[in-house]
Amino acid sequence: MRTITALALDFPCVVAVVGCGGKTSLIDRIADSYPEKRVLISPTTKMFPMQAGKADCRGILNPSTGKFEAFTPCELADLVKHYDLSLLEADGSRGKPCKGWRADEPVIPEYVDKTIGVVTLNALGRLAGDEWVHNLPQFLALTGIRAGERIEIRSLADMVVNPAGMFKNSVGGKILLVNQVEDGETAIRARLLLHAVQAARPGYFEKLLLGSVRRDHWEAL
Repeated sequence: MRTITALALDFPCVVAVVGCGGKTSLIDRIADSYPEKRVLISPTTKMFPMQAGKADCRGILNPSTGKFEAFTPCELADLVKHYDLSLLEADGSRGKPCKGWRADEPVIPEYVDKTIGVVTLNALGRLAGDEWVHNLPQFLALTGIRAGERIEIRSLADMVVNPAGMFKNSVGGKILLVNQVEDGETAIRARLLLHAVQAARPGYFEKLLLGSVRRDHWEAL
């Protein structure tokens, strides 16, 4: 099923997107799926400006970095009222497939309707280190592994389900997407990850999906 069907959003809707492994691509895909809606894209931390169809990408431009920084909480709360769909990029991973979350992140406003987490399998079998992990000390604390040990399915599941992990501070319905599932072998591993997540936190997630933002195709667990 396509992204628009898999997520089945009601409107008006405010969505926070967290995780590592395709947040920006997912936001772009969701925005393009609703050309008839008034869509806002904005950070709660920082993000590079995007051009996503008819969507408005707004933030406070920092000319030294080229990034949009977040509006004040009051400004953002007022802004989302003028849109059918607001897509908030709520944390960053510096392009790495794993992450540990600091105490002040992700930044998710209390009025969010859905929190969508994105994860990939790109780090599976890799050694836990700065090359693959953003905020390595926090990631090691989440997963219980040591620097230099291999990242396994259990490690990725712990990154997602640990109360201090990906869905910390989440608000509203929770949806987890395993992205970049492009073949049968990857699909098998994605299902193993989703089953581990489901077993660790039964009933916590509204939807568990595997698929590909690139192909605009998703399957429910």
